[in-house]
Amino acid sequence: MGEIALAGAIALIDKLVLVHQNVSHNAVHHDVEVVRKLLSTLKGYLKDTEGRENTEGLKDRIEKVRDLAYETEDAIDKYMYDVPEHIHHHQFTRFLHGVAHPVANRRLSSAMKAIKDKIDTIKATDAFRVCPSDVASSSNAAEIPPDTNPFSRDDDLVGIERRREELCRLILSNESREVDISVFGGAGSGKTTLIHQVYEMVKGNFECHAWIPVPRSCEDLLNEICMKLGLLVHQGMDRREMLSQYLQQRRYILVLDGIWSEDEWNCIKSVLSSNNQGSRIIISTRKRNLASYCASSRDFIYDLNLNPLTWEEAWELFCKKAFPNGKCPRPLVEWSTKIVKRCEGLPHAIVAIGKSLKNNLPSTVTELKKVHDSLEFEPGSLEYIGKLLQSYYHLFSNLKSCFMYFCNFPEDFSVTRGRLIRLWIAEGFIVEKVGQTLEQVADEYLDELVQMSLVHVNKCNFEGRVMSCRVYNLVRGFILSKSKKDNFFTVITKPHTNLDQKHRRLSLHSCSTSTLQGKDFSHVRTFSIFGLDNHLESMARELFSKFKLLKVLDLEDASLEHFPKEVVKLFLLRYLSLRNTKIKSVPQSIKKLQNLMILDLRQTFVTTLPEEIGEIHKLLYLLVSFQDKDKNHAAVGAEVSPGIGHLELLHKLSLIKANNKKGSIVEELGKLTELRKLGITELKKEDGKDLCASIEKMEHLTSLYVKSASIDEYLDLNYVDMFPQMINNLFLGGRLHNIPRWIHSLSGLCKIELKWSKLKNSPLEALGALPSLKELYLHDAYSGEVLEFGAEWFVELRILVIDQCSSLKMVVIQEPAMPKLQKLIIKNCNSLTMVRIAINTVTRLEEMVPQELICFL
Repeated sequence: MGEIALAGAIALIDKLVLVHQNVSHNAVHHDVEVVRKLLSTLKGYLKDTEGRENTEGLKDRIEKVRDLAYETEDAIDKYMYDVPEHIHHHQFTRFLHGVAHPVANRRLSSAMKAIKDKIDTIKATDAFRVCPSDVASSSNAAEIPPDTNPFSRDDDLVGIERRREELCRLILSNESREVDISVFGGAGSGKTTLIHQVYEMVKGNFECHAWIPVPRSCEDLLNEICMKLGLLVHQGMDRREMLSQYLQQRRYILVLDGIWSEDEWNCIKSVLSSNNQGSRIIISTRKRNLASYCASSRDFIYDLNLNPLTWEEAWELFCKKAFPNGKCPRPLVEWSTKIVKRCEGLPHAIVAIGKSLKNNLPSTVTELKKVHDSLEFEPGSLEYIGKLLQSYYHLFSNLKSCFMYFCNFPEDFSVTRGRLIRLWIAEGFIVEKVGQTLEQVADEYLDELVQMSLVHVNKCNFEGRVMSCRVYNLVRGFILSKSKKDNFFTVITKPHTNLDQKHRRLSLHSCSTSTLQGKDFSHVRTFSIFGLDNHLESMARELFSKFKLLKVLDLEDASLEHFPKEVVKLFLLRYLSLRNTKIKSVPQSIKKLQNLMILDLRQTFVTTLPEEIGEIHKLLYLLVSFQDKDKNHAAVGAEVSPGIGHLELLHKLSLIKANNKKGSIVEELGKLTELRKLGITELKKEDGKDLCASIEKMEHLTSLYVKSASIDEYLDLNYVDMFPQMINNLFLGGRLHNIPRWIHSLSGLCKIELKWSKLKNSPLEALGALPSLKELYLHDAYSGEVLEFGAEWFVELRILVIDQCSSLKMVVIQEPAMPKLQKLIIKNCNSLTMVRIAINTVTRLEEMVPQELICFL
């Protein structure tokens, strides 16, 4: 964990030298650079020792190094606070700023020298520490011998019969070619146990067989295979050639248990050429993309996540492991049930907890409740947890930080993708890559955590993109325990939490902010609140005045009616979310937040943004909306002033009004050429030409939301020669004479929503050929009587919603139109009398409304 702290400190030093020229061009630079090099060396050492902290001396060193990393961050952040980046409009303030530099430089230089001295002290005291001499790499450090699997081979296995049938079928199929089978599943899902059961059943059908726990190097892997096959390798012999020749004429089955990389798989495949003897290679992995890479085809991927234990199987397994006779005593049923639920169907977790209970069976309800509660905050005592999180030790430092960040959220809390990655960006966890935005890199990070089975996906869209996610309860417990020990995040769930140490990040869960009274939070960088707190408004001044170095302030859903004025003094703030609060305005002084990257004001009562917003030049996300109760809770944009075009780094801007008291701002939007998402409301017909001209300059745009000033106002959007080709999400709310001609060119368009269009001619012909369209929503979009879907139209469509088309009498869906349709919803179409559809189409649907109007073709 010290490695994570060091990575943060080194990144901050790099930013300091890059941004503050007065540091990079004077004597301070030398002191800062010396510390940076020393920290980089220590980071490499800690990465090599992670997972091997098995002596008190090494633990002491790691703790001291971590504290030094935090001390370095404090020194640099205090410097940045005292000498902020901003433009001086007045000569006097420019003079004061110049005076402040030498003082701050001397303070920073002194701090760096003190840190260097402390590093030297750590080196000097190393002679007194007993540290392991055979330090392994982090990957080997995390490796767990297969024999320590919590399922012993003689265990009574529950649910295994149901799960092994399909795997047996894949192995014993009539395929004469060599077949590579991937078994994919999250940590603790029972991959090894299932494969071992099947392997023992089928290995007699093959001339030779071997079970190989995969080591981390190719040479070790080849040695292991040779040894398991009984091949004697003498010095000077070519193992690859010998192994290839041995297997060439034999029908074999090999199990490679625990593959982590494509290189490991490529090492094996380079030796094994297909011999058409019906051989089988089975691999187990926690990485979804690696399962696809290794398998002969999609048909040979066995996904355990799609076939979990049922509740009955989980309960039976727990009782067998926990109680002598396999039956739970009636008084213990309630808390035993809660323990099984916390395991969330993971077989290894159930077995490990059950066995630990059997060895020391609680005799009272109170004792069993203590066991349950310990699983929330201290599950690390379970041997199982170390095995569950082998994946953790394969993560690089920034990805570890992203994973650890899940302890910020309450148990069972599903966080949206957007919120999560914006927080990661603000925290500085995301490393820039050439040709990619920070959000794109963050998406890759999240996908990697999902592929490693460390993060559970709750919801994804039809593109496979994560929409919301969480970690399993036991995994969260591990993160909480590790985070508390390493001072990464402090989660406060009760009034009497110990808050005496120098906390870096605070998250308040269903607990009053009055708990924080009288505490020192001068080292806190992140503050989040979950759950209503009626004291926040009254305590805002006292509370936020303590957060001098705060960078992330997440007050989503908080009980606030006014913008906290003290927030504008948090000069280092990068992330500010007041989403779903009752604030009504934003002060002009918000311009002081020159480091702000993300401002989220959605679902508030803010209807006007101050002109000074245009002076926050680092803004990447400006998100605002107001739910108007008088308009059926429709989202209403905020009014912005001229000058919004100065925010040239903006990636997302939504929702804003097209006009203000001084006129239209649509033309100025053309300066925002980095936009990926634009949401604009109250557009007038005469604004159409300027909007089209502005949008043509936004070549990176992927999402566009346009709504007219009223339901009867026309959208005139036919002034575009070439629309941005990256558009995948389009909303057009307003009257249309026809479908804009540029829509047919959007080959990547996945979702389109037409509202109030009242088209006289059917829009289907113009939209039906879009090759990627998966979602189509037509709200009051057509004034005709018949909608007919042609036979070859909408080849990728999954969702079709037709709503409030009052004149519509009949819908005809010819076969094979929409061959992948899953949901067909037609509602509030009062004149509708018939939906003519093929019976084959109906049988594929997961949801269909209304069924009573169906007439089969």
